[in-house]
Amino acid sequence: MQYKRFIIANYKAISGPLEINVAANPLIPIIGVNECGKTTILSAIFAFDMYSDDLNDGRHLKDVDNLYDDSAPTPTITAEIVLSAADFTAALEAVETKHAETAPTIASYRRKRKRWPKTLHLQRELKNLRYSILADAFSDPDVNHLVGSEIVRKMPYILYFDDFRDSIDETIEIKGDPDDVEGWLSILERLFEKTNPDFSVFKLADLDDRRRKSVLAKVQRELNNTLTKEWQNFRLDDSDALEIAIEFNPESSTVDSRGTLKLEIIETDDSGDKHYFFVRDRSKGFFWFFNFVMKLEFNPKLVGDKSATIYLLDEPGSYLHASAQSRLCRKLRNLSRDNRVIYCTHSHYLLDPEVIPLSTIRVAEKSASGSIELIGIHEHKGNILERRSAFQPVIDALQIKPVMLDWNAHCTIIVEGIYDYYALQLFRQNRNINIIPSSGADSIRYYISLAIAAQFPYRALWDNDSTGKREFNRAIELFGEAEADKRFFLLPSNGKDRILQDLFEGEDLRLIRTNLGIPDASFEKTIASLHFAPEKAELLGKLSSKTRHNFARLYDYLGVRE
Repeated sequence: MQYKRFIIANYKAISGPLEINVAANPLIPIIGVNECGKTTILSAIFAFDMYSDDLNDGRHLKDVDNLYDDSAPTPTITAEIVLSAADFTAALEAVETKHAETAPTIASYRRKRKRWPKTLHLQRELKNLRYSILADAFSDPDVNHLVGSEIVRKMPYILYFDDFRDSIDETIEIKGDPDDVEGWLSILERLFEKTNPDFSVFKLADLDDRRRKSVLAKVQRELNNTLTKEWQNFRLDDSDALEIAIEFNPESSTVDSRGTLKLEIIETDDSGDKHYFFVRDRSKGFFWFFNFVMKLEFNPKLVGDKSATIYLLDEPGSYLHASAQSRLCRKLRNLSRDNRVIYCTHSHYLLDPEVIPLSTIRVAEKSASGSIELIGIHEHKGNILERRSAFQPVIDALQIKPVMLDWNAHCTIIVEGIYDYYALQLFRQNRNINIIPSSGADSIRYYISLAIAAQFPYRALWDNDSTGKREFNRAIELFGEAEADKRFFLLPSNGKDRILQDLFEGEDLRLIRTNLGIPDASFEKTIASLHFAPEKAELLGKLSSKTRHNFARLYDYLGVRE
C-alpha cells in the first residue's frame, strides 16, 4: 500500500483544497517567504496519521480551524491510497477479528461489491479525529472509521522532523510500559533492539554488572559506528570519528523507574586526555546532526518493511554550515529514491539544481484572502527578481557570483537579467567567455564600474526596447563615449523594439515546453527549466537553425566569437 497524494482543506490557514502529489514527485522542496505557511502544510500531512497523534506534543492537532473563515467547514486531510484487493480484504478481516460487532456491516458490504477498489480516498476529520472512506463508504460510520484506521496502520509511516529545538535530557529515565515508550527512551530502546533483538533498556537493571557492561559496549559500538559513518558524510569539523559513551545508573529518584541512561560525547585532545560533554554543550550544528541521525536511524516507528515512508522535514540543516548543507541536500535526494521526502527551506544549498530538479520545487504563498496555496514553480506569478521574494533561495542556488574573482580574463558579457544569462549560456561556444546577469537594465552600470576598476575586458548588452535604450544612453553619459565604443551594445534590431526572447523562434519555445511538460509556462520559466534540464543537450539539438543562427550572430556582433 502506498500514498499517492494528500489533499488538505480548511486546516488552519489553508482553505484548499491544497494537493500534494507524492507519487508524481517523491522529492518536493517547498520554498516561500516567512509566514507563508510552509510548516502548516507539513503539519497537515502529519495530522493524517492517527498513530502520530501524540508525537511533537500534538502541536499539529491543536487550533486546526481555518483561521481566515469563521464559518469554514470541518478541517480535513484526505489521502489517495493505492492498495491491492488482498490489502483491503486483510484490513476487513482484521477489523472483524478485533471488533466482532462489525461483522454484519462488513458482510453486507462484501455482498454488494463486485470488485475491490484499487485506490481509496480516505479522509480524516480533524475535529473528531475519525476516518471515513469516501465514495465506497460503509453504511455504519463507526465501521468506516475502524476500517480506515486499520488501513492507515498498514500504510507507510509518516515521520516529522522539525528543527529539533527540543532538548536532549542529561539523564533519560527508564520507566513506563516497554511496549509503549515515547521520546528519547523509545529511540534508545530501538538502538538496543537494532544492536541485538534480545537487548532492551528495560533489561539492564536485571543483568549482573559484567553482563551489563558487555551489552552497553556492543550498543555503544553500534551507535558510534552509525554516527561516525554519517559524520564523515556531513563533516561538521575535521575529526574523523565520533565517540559517545552510554552510562547506566541503576539508582533513580522515582519508585517505578528501572534506572537511568546518560549519553556523553567524548573528545580526546592532542595529549590523549579524554573530555566529556553533554550533547547540548556542543554547537547547534552538532545538536541538529545528532538529532537527525538518531531519529532517522533509530526511529522506533521504522520497524519492519514499510517502504515509501513519508519524511516531512521543517528547515532541515538550519544550523549546519554551507558544505554540510550541500551534503544534506544529496542525502535527501538519495532518501527519496525509495521514500517520499517533503521539506521546507530557505537555504539555497538545499536547492542545488544539480541535485534537485527545478521542476520539483513548490512555492507556498498566501492568496489575496490570506489562505495558503501551494503551486509549481512554473505557475508562480510573482516577481522572481525581487530579493525578498519567495524565489530568492532558488536564485541563490544557481550559484551565480558576479564578483571580480569570478570574471574571466578573456571577456565578460554583462546582461540585464538572469534569463538573458540563461539564454546566452545555452548557446555559448567559447568557454573563455563569462556571462554575468544584472538585476535589471539600470544595474548594468554597477558591473561596468567593477569591470573598469579591475581592468577586466567586458561587453555590456541591453535589450533594444525603451528601457534598454534609456539605460544604454545613461551609461554613455556616465562613462563616456570612449568607454562605450566597442563595449556598450544594444541588441540588434530592424527598427522595432527587440528583447533577447525574440531571438528564439516561437515553434522552438513550444517544442521546449512540450518536451519539459510545462505547456503554459512563461518564457522566463521555460528558459530556466531548459537550463537545468538533464536532457538540455538533446533539446538544444532539436532547435531550428534559425534560433541557433540568431545567437551565433549575436556573439559575432559582440566581437567575442573564437
